[in-house]
Amino acid sequence: MEQRVNIKFCFKLGRTATETHEMLVKADAVSKKCAFEWFKRFRDGKEDVKDEPRSGRPPTSTTPDNIERVRRMLADDRRLSLRMIAEELKISLDSVSNIIHEHLKKRKKSVYAFPTLLRSSNV
Repeated sequence: MEQRVNIKFCFKLGRTATETHEMLVKADAVSKKCAFEWFKRFRDGKEDVKDEPRSGRPPTSTTPDNIERVRRMLADDRRLSLRMIAEELKISLDSVSNIIHEHLKKRKKSVYAFPTLLRSSNV
């Protein structure tokens, strides 16, 4: 979003797309293709820097019912793998991952155990 505002600013100043891209490259901000596409939008009179709504199929696997089912499955057995949950609910691995990480806010914890030898001096 920030780069789009910068491109719009340069457009309003009368800079060319090439000049704008060169300035943004120095700031390591945006690709040439992206700069030129946004310049074209501004030239065509589209002033908004936000993405336009996209058409497409709504998510069908990330439903409140599936979120609750995943939550219950993990509550019963937290060692279940993504694959096991996906097979049980008949949804994709990506959907299961999205439900666990984005909706249930669960993260994998790393636990490292370093066993020590029991010696008579340690006891």
